[in-house]
Amino acid sequence: MHYITLVEYSPPMLDGLSLSRLLGGAMDARLVSSFEFLVLFLLMMLVMNALELSGLLASLGGRMVNRSGSERRLALFLCLLVFFASALLTNDVVLLGIVPLTIVVGSAAKMDVRRLVIFEGIAANSGSLLTPFGNPQNIFISVHYDVPLWEFLGTMLPLWLISLGLLSAAVFARFPDRPLSHIHKKDSDRTVAALGVAALVVIILYFGRVLPTVLVAPVVLGLLLSTRRMGSIVRLVDWKLYLLFVFMALATYAMLRVYTLELSGAGLLLGSIGLSQLASNVPAAFVLSGAADWRLLAIGVDIGGSGTLISSVATVIAYRFIKRHDPKTSAWDFMKWGALFCAAQLALMVPVLLWLGWL
Repeated sequence: MHYITLVEYSPPMLDGLSLSRLLGGAMDARLVSSFEFLVLFLLMMLVMNALELSGLLASLGGRMVNRSGSERRLALFLCLLVFFASALLTNDVVLLGIVPLTIVVGSAAKMDVRRLVIFEGIAANSGSLLTPFGNPQNIFISVHYDVPLWEFLGTMLPLWLISLGLLSAAVFARFPDRPLSHIHKKDSDRTVAALGVAALVVIILYFGRVLPTVLVAPVVLGLLLSTRRMGSIVRLVDWKLYLLFVFMALATYAMLRVYTLELSGAGLLLGSIGLSQLASNVPAAFVLSGAADWRLLAIGVDIGGSGTLISSVATVIAYRFIKRHDPKTSAWDFMKWGALFCAAQLALMVPVLLWLGWL
């Protein structure tokens, strides 16, 4: 089995403060990476809770409703925002930031919030597939196979464009062109909002490889404590979701130690899609990383991200958010749309793969 070398940029003066550097050889670098992910994920949840409590999300939501004019345009804007942002940031982080806003906006506009969040989950999975840093499985594949950036972009571009067309058509068809009522602007707690935004900027600096985790965590927590609403912020955390991520991170780390399968051709494409439905697409990428053709593996696990409820981390995030807002939401609500989108992606991508000679 191949091992992963984690390459991370940080300014020279801060390089010694990176978590992996501080821990040295005391811990496996892959376990350190999982720990960093869990710390950042929790910090992101806390920051979004602070912004929600401040009333900033409600204020922004009101402006978005008033400017969009119709339900269809608002749904298209939110879904395409998730789609394009997920190609630049990791899709999990994008959903953590946009889904709470969507729930506020959709509720105020009296939209079908459940369907909107379901489509945003699909948008996060499909939009993130373009880049090697858009989702966890792409990060792993690009590092494992040492794929140059432009080669990765060129390989994934056809599927990304297909996904963009499918998403736009689905949103256009499923959301009516109903005019939206004007929403009066609501005031927000400017102090809490400013501190929350500052904390969010600090996290963004981490993803830009400007600040290491050991500085990000205390600074973000310090800013949130300054709001004097830390108790309320912590109470809003979805601890079931967070514990699920702890389990998935540890399972993924353990997956790195198991024997990898070597598939090729149609078997690799269909196997990666199928395994993603059963074990999520990140572990599927690890298990199938013995394949020689990274292109079919990447395409398979990215198509497989839309399907069952556990096929991707992004889908789990979207489900947990909407389940808390609307307890009547079922796993089937997500699976029926995800499965249709997955099947449509595969049906349209196979002729392209045959034409390119990759199948």
